[in-house]
Amino acid sequence: MEKIQISKGLKIKLAGMADTSLTRITPQNTVAVSALDITHIRPKLLVKERQPVKTGTPLFCDKRDQSIQYVSPATGTIKKIIFGQRRRLLEVVIEFDPQDSFIAFESFSRSDIDLMQKEQLIAHLKKGGLWQCFRQFPSKDHADSDHHPPLIIVSLNGNDIFSPYPEILLDNQHDIFEFGLEILKKFTPRIVVQVNESHYEKLGPIQKWITHTVPDMFPSWDPGVVLYHLKQSADDNLSWCISLDHLMMISKFMSTGQYPVEKVITLKKSGSNNAHILTRQGVSIKTIDPMIDSNHMITTGLFNGRILSQNDHLGFFENTIHMMPSSQSELMFGFIRPGIQSHSVSNTFLSSLRDIDFQLDASLHGEERACINCGYCESICPNDIMPHFLMKALASDNIEEALQLGLLDCCRCGLCSYTCPSKIELTTIFSNAIDTYYKDKA
Repeated sequence: MEKIQISKGLKIKLAGMADTSLTRITPQNTVAVSALDITHIRPKLLVKERQPVKTGTPLFCDKRDQSIQYVSPATGTIKKIIFGQRRRLLEVVIEFDPQDSFIAFESFSRSDIDLMQKEQLIAHLKKGGLWQCFRQFPSKDHADSDHHPPLIIVSLNGNDIFSPYPEILLDNQHDIFEFGLEILKKFTPRIVVQVNESHYEKLGPIQKWITHTVPDMFPSWDPGVVLYHLKQSADDNLSWCISLDHLMMISKFMSTGQYPVEKVITLKKSGSNNAHILTRQGVSIKTIDPMIDSNHMITTGLFNGRILSQNDHLGFFENTIHMMPSSQSELMFGFIRPGIQSHSVSNTFLSSLRDIDFQLDASLHGEERACINCGYCESICPNDIMPHFLMKALASDNIEEALQLGLLDCCRCGLCSYTCPSKIELTTIFSNAIDTYYKDKA
């Protein structure tokens, strides 16, 4: 087991961290499959409204590769298909029937996996709606099934500070995890299993499978950060990654022949019970919290999440819900306040002298201004990018210089936007540039 030395990032104590308890919540009315959290997808509908579906029925596919399917996480009837501008698919909403009727897929044992051809495994995962669990760098699009990855990174800590704890996801499921690792070996012999060092001691028998630990500092456990610190050649830039919950889904699917529907998520809301929540994929925000405060912003990540409304549903790649106070009212005499309760990366406030749990909100506490070359974004970037120079290269449409400055190394963690005193949305600028470059190259 190797420790990855990562010196940059954000180490902060936050109020409302989840405990190790687990609460079950059953959807009451609807679940949905969202297309909004799926990077680069061009969805093609395979169902119509009022059509009955079983658990595992394909709902839509990706036009770029129609063998990659997104399937129903429940049995019921298609209640509504929601479109956005230019008929962009947003969600397929299913009226939920508590009695599941599963599409039957073939199941496999460990010996079957050893004898299985890689092409057969890929076809089975695509048909079962789970191939997209594999994401390929640098764009984080679904993995190219014709590509042989130099390595696969398994992240046990999710993509957010408040992501479900790996010891909760792995509780009494060690065999399933090990089976998942055997499946990964069909694609490459080089498997990197990494975890936050604060959770390593809690994993028990799973420790023998851990290859790397990372510091207890956001976003050190992000696969993009891990890849940046481990890659040895340009070929490694096309590596794959997969999260723990998706690896467990693949393992359960292969061993049972049924599409796995349960999901562990966390809810971060001040004044609420901070237990982990066991629920169904595609659960609605209203089901998780019926008493939603209109003065709160709902996101799926503290620094880099998607903004939701109370009528939305969690996506396939999302397992956290943040409800943050979003009042944009100005703080009187804020420029002279000592900031006893306010967090600051630059240690400007007196709070830097106190050992407290911070409660962050969605307020900007200022307006966007010109870049002042303060260098805070560079000092916090875990991948050694100079965001202020990168932003200026993109502003002048100099994509060659942007690539040389490490555009494709950006892991979209959101810290540069958080720390910027000029309130510039750096992460959005870089993310849009990466996506545009990827589409132009495709």
